[in-house]
Amino acid sequence: MAISNRFSKIIGVSNSVIKTVFLIAFICFMLVHLFDREVPRPEKASLREINKRSYVYNLTIERYYDRRKYWVTSNLGSILFKNQPIKYRQQNRTFTVLVWSHPWWTQENNSLFMCSVNNCVFTDKYELINKVDAVVVTTYQGRIPWVHIRKRSQRWVFLSSESPLNTFVRAERKSSLLAPMANVFNWSMTYRSDSDVPIPYGRTVPLTEAMMHKISTRPITKVIPYWDYKQKDVLAVAMISNCGVAERLNYINELQKYIKVDLFGRCATTTEMRYGCPPYADCPKLRNYLFFLAFENTGCRQYITEKVFHNAFAKGAIPVVMGAPLADYEKLLPPNSFLHVNSFNSPRELAMEIIHLSTNDDYLETYHKWRQYFEITNEHGNFGNKLYDLCRLCEALNYNDNQTKVYDEDTLKLFLDPKLLCTTPVNPPPHLLITDLK
Repeated sequence: MAISNRFSKIIGVSNSVIKTVFLIAFICFMLVHLFDREVPRPEKASLREINKRSYVYNLTIERYYDRRKYWVTSNLGSILFKNQPIKYRQQNRTFTVLVWSHPWWTQENNSLFMCSVNNCVFTDKYELINKVDAVVVTTYQGRIPWVHIRKRSQRWVFLSSESPLNTFVRAERKSSLLAPMANVFNWSMTYRSDSDVPIPYGRTVPLTEAMMHKISTRPITKVIPYWDYKQKDVLAVAMISNCGVAERLNYINELQKYIKVDLFGRCATTTEMRYGCPPYADCPKLRNYLFFLAFENTGCRQYITEKVFHNAFAKGAIPVVMGAPLADYEKLLPPNSFLHVNSFNSPRELAMEIIHLSTNDDYLETYHKWRQYFEITNEHGNFGNKLYDLCRLCEALNYNDNQTKVYDEDTLKLFLDPKLLCTTPVNPPPHLLITDLK
């Protein structure tokens, strides 16, 4: 009492006000104390648990990249596909690159924003062909620029993001086009990991260890994109606009005898489904499905497109794949993340597995466990993604070695000959555009 009287005189406030303030403070203290006792705070992960997670993380990443250690890659390919750090520096010079006859090249793509290097200038002016450091030639039209004298230091690069069966899709004459290309080009620029300039549709990359620890404390369903949108009445979906590939349409028709499959694109049977998801535009409807049928237009080595990376993984779906050999998917996609049609004896057997997965959440979640250690990048420039083609070329000019290299006809065949690289003998109709190939 004496303390409160003395305190009230010091600050000039009545004794009753002081008592009220002390009472309120005491009640607040007791409430906080009681709340802390009744609802204990979650304990932080023990050092032992953190070390265990780190061990599993490092072992998982090591085992994954161990499958690639004998791959033949350029310096840039080693960075992109072998998880090697960038140990090269941007050269102290500016590279000028002529992008010749590229159907999609525009000035808007002339950007190296967020690229690891930025010392390249791109142009489409043919009159500079004798002065530039590199010439990029797309294979779609089957035409090659001609010059009388070439700079010895120039890099001529052939670019193809389509499978070997569609390499010359817009050429007037598709036969015997490899011979004129022989001894012209120094570098390859394709989706293949062994290209001098790899431009894959997407990649599997490890999460940082810090991100792994953050994710590992959450249920796996919390890191699966659009998990709350997934439906159980129609389990699978496909998007196909090239109706000339009978193999994949026949497989879907057989699959539909056992499970419901929604088909979007020009090969759909109704107007609503035919135009419900325009090609090369993001389709939000895909987020509703547990499985996406990523059936490629051809079965060629490492030809794995946005169907897997954007339409399936980015939408939280398990890709059911048809196209490249099973070994390519196993080495390029996250571990235990997909179903390959060749792993099943029939469409019926595959349908039974899809049904089993959809009715067993624990089993289904094992196909998403990779999300605790890896993430997927979309790198093809579709659906608003960043276009990496020019960035990769500039990186290659900076990082790759300067050894003299020329592609003769035999080495061109290792990238462009469908007889060597593909198993699906499909040729699109002559009127088909590149955007209709999917």
